[in-house]
Amino acid sequence: MVSFESLAASLEPDPKLALLLVEVGPGPRRLKQAQAILAQGEAGEMKILHLDQGEPVVLLVHTTAEKARRLIMTLIENGFTRLKSIYPARSVPPEARGAGSGRE
Repeated sequence: MVSFESLAASLEPDPKLALLLVEVGPGPRRLKQAQAILAQGEAGEMKILHLDQGEPVVLLVHTTAEKARRLIMTLIENGFTRLKSIYPARSVPPEARGAGSGRE
């Protein structure tokens, strides 16, 4: 069984979508509740992966940043507190890279 912490630490930002890692407590009822909440946001871009089939179940959701924010609030309101979110990687303009500001 892989720990929630190790999975959270290994997440890399997606270029376009937010990632939401959710730990679901024991029992099939809890998993069904989490799946029902996540199904509310499924219109459009969303993908849900089961990362760990043991208990607790860990789900990884790929979705838009706006949907991720709404899902986080709904999950917390329903007692899901082991969450980790990573928002899309932002590209850094070339002029912002490097140490100097370009001024002399």
